[in-house]
Amino acid sequence: MSNITTTKSITFIDTETTHLDPGQSAILSISIQTDWDGGKQDVWTTKIKPKPIEMKFASDEALKVCGYSEDAWKDAPEFETVASEIAKRLMWGPLVGHNIQFDISHLKSVFKRYGYKEANRNERVEKDNKRYKIGYPQLDTCAMAYLFLPTERQNLNALREYFNIDTARAHSADTDVEDCRTVFYKILEYTMQQK
Repeated sequence: MSNITTTKSITFIDTETTHLDPGQSAILSISIQTDWDGGKQDVWTTKIKPKPIEMKFASDEALKVCGYSEDAWKDAPEFETVASEIAKRLMWGPLVGHNIQFDISHLKSVFKRYGYKEANRNERVEKDNKRYKIGYPQLDTCAMAYLFLPTERQNLNALREYFNIDTARAHSADTDVEDCRTVFYKILEYTMQQK
């Protein structure tokens, strides 16, 4: 039996998307950071170039918040190019994100759009089989903050302020995942101090 104190790895995730609705959204960028037992850390971040059809459904507000421009994304890979890498990195838990169901619902929707299926219990996730598996358990730092911190708000910027993290870092997958990681460990530390 394992728990957060004995797990071999913890993976943190953040996505930036073209829309709030997963059915209309494409992923603009993703960052996945894994902390391994023993102190090793693996960080993987990429922009993802949406297809023209996906951009027809994009929200102007979402694109603005994410800093999207055609020029900045011109050399980014398309989702098909990185899908198997994403699937490989997300298949084990615990998986941590801030409002993690947002990220998971968008990933599942985009995987489905590109012909991927969620692997059943006996299926392997391999580069060529178009299967993905989302790690479990899934831990939400927003919910953890609600349960354990004396804060009125639990959005990531409110938690940045609470823990004195620069709020100018918001809405970039790489810095959001770093800050989610920091918040996660600080919440754990806070709860231990309350005992």
